[in-house]
Amino acid sequence: MARPEAAVQAVQAVPSVPAFAGHTYVLTLDNGAVLRNSYSADGTTLTWKALEGPMAGHSGQERLSVRAVGEGLYFVNWVEASGMTVSHVMDLRSRTVSVYWTYATPDGGRTGELHTATLQRVAS
Repeated sequence: MARPEAAVQAVQAVPSVPAFAGHTYVLTLDNGAVLRNSYSADGTTLTWKALEGPMAGHSGQERLSVRAVGEGLYFVNWVEASGMTVSHVMDLRSRTVSVYWTYATPDGGRTGELHTATLQRVAS
């Protein structure tokens, strides 16, 4: 049975650009890390730099997977070249981020950490 054309178009619709796209934010995490995150105009790429904390001086550019999960609320995920995975739930309304990341341990295993952060927009 063929699907109606309108349904096919809805499935193929391009997702809207996230509200954080084209902006730069400073994230201050509960572990002392401070990150500067700059998002591309289409919201598909992140350029980040660790300004303070355990990763100070590290930086990268990441390809993002993004899903809007509410008004001003986004689930954002990426995998870094190092194998570190990072997931954010960004709440632009409350200017907070719930962060979960995983990384390899010296014994060959993996571990994860859950953090919270404040979000300050510093450039548009």
